[in-house]
Amino acid sequence: MKFQTTTDYAIRIVVYLTLHSPKLFSASEAARELGMTHAYFNKIAVSLRKAGFIVSVQGPGGGYKLAKSASDITLYDIVCTIQGEIYINSCLEDDGFCTRFGTNSNLCPVHKVFGMLQENIINILKSQTIESICKMS
Repeated sequence: MKFQTTTDYAIRIVVYLTLHSPKLFSASEAARELGMTHAYFNKIAVSLRKAGFIVSVQGPGGGYKLAKSASDITLYDIVCTIQGEIYINSCLEDDGFCTRFGTNSNLCPVHKVFGMLQENIINILKSQTIESICKMS
């Protein structure tokens, strides 16, 4: 399993805004500090804004800042916002399709292991708030 680059950058944006809160950052300033293009920052910021994680303040001296407390935003929230629900294998998706047993993935002995692994990944991501990550740095 690998997170998309966009997901990685979205996490970095939220962490960056948290570490520098309550200061507002323009898209160009934050993008430069985070090592991404202005256009890429704006693309990600739209998704983060729609999800309610950040707000954009218009006008002179405006910019981006957190919309909610960093203790209320988890890694899981950001991952799901950017790339959708986490499935480490197609048999764990809603349709449960198994490449070996068709629609009955429960017949596969590996299915249960994948299910436990996926559940653990999700639980760890849900347990890590942006606030807790910022305290690690």
